[in-house]
Amino acid sequence: MSDTERVGITPKSWTTQLHRGVMHLGKRWYVVSAEINEAGGAEGVRLDGPFPDHDSAEAEVNRQRKERE
Repeated sequence: MSDTERVGITPKSWTTQLHRGVMHLGKRWYVVSAEINEAGGAEGVRLDGPFPDHDSAEAEVNRQRKERE
């Protein structure tokens, strides 16, 4: 599978690598992270939070990306 091919039911933008996104559950915001493998499965799924608002959760996504670089 190529790095640009969609896997499983993941969003079209998610390929076989680490992904992070913001998710709203109830009245709070969370950061969800997962490594998508070649078979389309999610490994190492992690949920961080809660955060009080969308902007705070997005800031955490950006912080985690910079930390990983």
